[in-house]
Amino acid sequence: MKILFVSLFLPQQNAYHAGGRYVNELLRRLSERHEIHLATRFEEGEEASLAELAPYCARIHPFSYPRISRRGILGSLRLVANYLAFSRFADRLIRTGNYDLVQVEWVETALFIRRGSTPMVLDAHDVITKPARRAFERSRGAARLWHALRWRLVCGVERAIMSRFDRIFTMSEFDRRYLLELAPRLDVSTVPIPAGMDVTDVSYPRIPERLLFLASYRYRPVNVEAALWFHSRVLPLVRREFPGAEFVIAGYGPPDELLRLAETDPGTKVTGFVEDTDPVYKSASVFVAPILTGGGIIVKILDAMAAGTPVVTTSIGNEGINASPGVHLLVADTPESFADAVIALLQDEGKRWRLAQSGHDFVTANFSMEAILERIESSYAELTKRRQSP
Repeated sequence: MKILFVSLFLPQQNAYHAGGRYVNELLRRLSERHEIHLATRFEEGEEASLAELAPYCARIHPFSYPRISRRGILGSLRLVANYLAFSRFADRLIRTGNYDLVQVEWVETALFIRRGSTPMVLDAHDVITKPARRAFERSRGAARLWHALRWRLVCGVERAIMSRFDRIFTMSEFDRRYLLELAPRLDVSTVPIPAGMDVTDVSYPRIPERLLFLASYRYRPVNVEAALWFHSRVLPLVRREFPGAEFVIAGYGPPDELLRLAETDPGTKVTGFVEDTDPVYKSASVFVAPILTGGGIIVKILDAMAAGTPVVTTSIGNEGINASPGVHLLVADTPESFADAVIALLQDEGKRWRLAQSGHDFVTANFSMEAILERIESSYAELTKRRQSP
């Protein structure tokens, strides 16, 4: 098939976020059996990464945007304008490219993409209504009205976008059900991001009492919030039992408020972007994911489980993964219970090993790349056959 992928972010093998790495792997695998075309935004300075995709794509349609060093009001407006311009650019390509199928990555990409005769799939990496609703539910006072209006607006926009597509891929069964509650007539399938794309068979020694949180921070304030909450509310409780507990905050784009933690707390390290995450996961005693808002599949949790590192997260962190608490990972939602879970693992090597092994087996069974490709190709065949039927 001649397939056009439309990606809001450049699909890179070493992308700063899991979605970019996943789309890169998807292009590589599908190019073995299909003619792949790619429309993608790319930031100034990413030309070399763009060129690396050439062997897997029959044609690349690049759409550049300037590097924005700081995300103030003006920078945010410029970014939004670029998103919208790219969406119109992609819509023109879809209408003139004579493709057998189009797959659009990220909901925001599709704002100006219209429905046509070509079968179209929307890969919803995030359900954008969900965090807007949770922000409303957490708001108080005068801000509550603003958050209510924002939630309703985002909900309406998301419904309108998704109604134009023949099928929606969501990252979790939770998100699939959530979308069907918003719009029952949607055709929605669960196609999660595969786990452990960066995990190898190499072993590394565990560092006692090392707690790891690895995420992307530059455009993800929920991850910044999670790291700050753990450091201020949970870590002091853990250090009552384990005074030497080390907290490693790894990942792209840590803002000043995270960098300051390393300056004031010798037991906290902020690494920035990590090229090879495999030894980072495997050297930690416990992976902590104190996700307070957002939802969907938190890919870093799956990667930690694939690496054989025991995980403590929140109910929201486990929401899209649907692992069994106490079997595949530990779940806690208050500072006290989260600290208790971490302490219990640090105190018991056998418990750490059993949880890690069970978590590893869980992601191997449910989040392998081969199983995900099978779901995707099956959907492609079904959609093209449906459009060809009289």
